[in-house]
Amino acid sequence: MKAIDVFKRSGRNLRQSKIRTLLTASAIAVGGFTLALTLAAATGARNFTDRLIQANFDPKSIVVAKDKNFFGNGSGKPQLYSTDLNVSNGALIKQFTAADVKKMEALPHVKQVIPGYSITSQFVTRPGTKQYTGSVNLYDPTSKPQLKAGTVPAVMTKDEVLLPDDYISLLQFKDAQDAIGKTITIQVRQISGKTRAQDYKIVAVTTKSSLSIDFNPTGPYVSIDEAKDLNTFITANTVVSDLVPMVSIRGDGVSADDLKSEVTALGYDARTAKDLQAFLNQIITLLQSIIIVFGLITLIASFFGVVNTQYISVLERTREIGLMKALGTSRRTVSRLFMVEATWIGFIGAALGAAVAWGVGTALNPWISDKLNFGKESLLIYKPGQIAALILFLMFITTIAGLLPARKAAKLDPIEALRTE
Repeated sequence: MKAIDVFKRSGRNLRQSKIRTLLTASAIAVGGFTLALTLAAATGARNFTDRLIQANFDPKSIVVAKDKNFFGNGSGKPQLYSTDLNVSNGALIKQFTAADVKKMEALPHVKQVIPGYSITSQFVTRPGTKQYTGSVNLYDPTSKPQLKAGTVPAVMTKDEVLLPDDYISLLQFKDAQDAIGKTITIQVRQISGKTRAQDYKIVAVTTKSSLSIDFNPTGPYVSIDEAKDLNTFITANTVVSDLVPMVSIRGDGVSADDLKSEVTALGYDARTAKDLQAFLNQIITLLQSIIIVFGLITLIASFFGVVNTQYISVLERTREIGLMKALGTSRRTVSRLFMVEATWIGFIGAALGAAVAWGVGTALNPWISDKLNFGKESLLIYKPGQIAALILFLMFITTIAGLLPARKAAKLDPIEALRTE
């Protein structure tokens, strides 16, 4: 029997048992659906991390911490006292002092050191409105905020500010455009009770973006120099005076990796944009692996379902197999016939699962993008190559599942088979 004849006959045999074929293929489809959706989500998440890093980090800049535990969230255990040891985000870590910053600024390829200040305002207000407490944030020029109105100058002056759009109604502006050019007052306070109030001109209004790491509605953004002055005032005469948990460094005429080597030679810990991207992708891979495991468990159950279905098919067609052998059909051809049938089941199930996953993903993408503020971007991204590889993989799995039933069919004695009622 020619290969094309085996192919056609196997398809005809499956059509004769449509219900059983579809039920068996449906079990494969469940695993295919899970894996296809997981691959699409992982692809979309990796694309998102790529855009996230590009929008928030200069590829030639690095993030530096004095404590090697900083990127691991620090230590919660008691440590030997040190003047540069302080609590940051609930964890004990060594922080940069003014001397550390000067040491890094003295490196040959360092263009600018930007400290990561953490500033809390006493309140933000304007005449005729209530007072609102929040953070005062440092505007990093390498970031790309999503603006609702106004423009961000190339170099912000000390009296300029970026205002999150959540403050528009609170501070009684008509809209974002109405706020441009107006002033707000930010007051900060020392532990001693001494206060400092300063007026700032609004040059731009920011809005929430899925690609924003730092921009949020908790408070206005000021220039680097102003953030330094505010931090110095608030922490004056305290044990945390001028301490910062991390800094970002811009290089000049050198790659991020080479700049990282210069900084780590001083005993500090540093991460490039690629390092941060790899870390995020590692988390995505871990989550993807967990979901894939559940998909594979479904496939294992489906594997035995295919074996069971094919064994039943062999028993039901014992006389047919005996007649085929009596007419000269080889054992190899009989075996191939049942393996091709198993492969067909895998193809039907995989294609069905992938099609449903694509349909569900296409339908959900607009809703997901809206909820996650992705704009025109999608979380679930399907790649034809991945789908094709998944279908081939599932076809291979079902082909393996058909080996034992095919072997049993091939070994049937034609005389004994023809005697079967």
